[in-house]
Amino acid sequence: MASNNSNTLVDEKLAVSLFLDSLLREPEVETEVVTAEIKPVVEVPAVEVVAEIKVEAKPIVDIPVEVVVETKVEIPVETAVVNEAVEKEETTESIIPEWANEPFQVLLFEVAGIKLAVPLIELSSVIEWHDGVTEMPGHADFYMGILQHLDYKIAVIDTARMILPTNKLEQLIDDDPRERVNHIVLIDDYRWGLACDKIGEVITLKPDEVRWRTSKTSRGWLAGTVIEHMCALLNSEGFSAMLEKGQSS
Repeated sequence: MASNNSNTLVDEKLAVSLFLDSLLREPEVETEVVTAEIKPVVEVPAVEVVAEIKVEAKPIVDIPVEVVVETKVEIPVETAVVNEAVEKEETTESIIPEWANEPFQVLLFEVAGIKLAVPLIELSSVIEWHDGVTEMPGHADFYMGILQHLDYKIAVIDTARMILPTNKLEQLIDDDPRERVNHIVLIDDYRWGLACDKIGEVITLKPDEVRWRTSKTSRGWLAGTVIEHMCALLNSEGFSAMLEKGQSS
């Protein structure tokens, strides 16, 4: 029985590791194979023939004419597909925040089974979820409403719907975030509240423990991934920029 539990834990860690790794890569672009049919014209030069004519004979001389030959040549033109092996060979500079040049602390929390980490330097506060969040119709599906807290009006976000890729959102079709979340992580000077399912501990990370995102990655909310702790590190500034534009991952 212990062996089965061990295998289950290994499988779960592998699945999470693969998911975190996929966050740092862009979706592969499907390409088409184009076949071009070319019909070249082959010109046969006319040969000038001089016929000697005698009085006593009228020979018939055949003069060759220009001949056009049709030849079908199929040339497959394939566009290059960028695969994982090629991506690993590319040298793309990582984006590392200034505050990450030395060890830093982060707060762990979970949304829809995914563990996230927010740097304490970018964290405004953490509060418990309550029914004071007022729904605002006409907004994106990840926008839960407005919360009045202290002297701030905070826009509360369903973090899971904000960060999960399209193919992962199917698991939230029948999900009611108000029944799932229990805390709100406040960032960007109390402008935004990230609804979460569970608050974890505060840990210290070293810069080399993070697989930092690169300029190729379009997910603005992602600073990097931490495989050892199986979590994604948030970029609060990028998160705020996406929210202002009404975008999701």
